[in-house]
Amino acid sequence: MEIKNTILITGCSSGIGLDCALKFQKKGWHVIASCRNVKELSFLNLKCGLDTVQIDYEKPQSIKKGFNEALELTGGKLDVLFNNGAYAIPAAVEDIPTEALRAIFEANFFGWHTLTRLALPIMFRQKSGRIIQNSSVLGFAAMRFRGA
Repeated sequence: MEIKNTILITGCSSGIGLDCALKFQKKGWHVIASCRNVKELSFLNLKCGLDTVQIDYEKPQSIKKGFNEALELTGGKLDVLFNNGAYAIPAAVEDIPTEALRAIFEANFFGWHTLTRLALPIMFRQKSGRIIQNSSVLGFAAMRFRGA
C-alpha cells in the first residue's frame, strides 16, 4: 500500500484554499480540506472528491474536533498544515465595533495558533512536517476600508 503525503488545508470553501486543495489532490496527496460551513464540506467531498473536516477558527472545540478527525483520516500522520482560512471585516476602523475586532482576532490569530499547537506534537513525533501560514496581500499593501 502506497503511503501518500498528507496535508490539512483550512479555508477551502473558495479561493486559495480550494485551489491548493485541488492542486495537491491532483499531485497525489491525501488532502484533508476544511472550512467552517457544513454545506461547503458537502460540495468539497461530493463534487471534488476531497476528504473533509469542519474547522471554525472562532471555536476552539471545532478546531480540536476537526484536527482529530483529520488525523483519523490519515492514520495519525500529518506532513503539512496549511493555515489559510481567515476573514476580513471591510469597513473604516472607527466604524468597526470592538467585539467584531475581537472575533476576527480570535479566528485569524488565535485560531491559527490553536491549530498549529495541535499539529506540532504530531510533526515532532514524526521528526518531519511543514506548517504554511498563508497571509493576505493586505499584510504588506494597504487598502481603504481594510484596517481590521
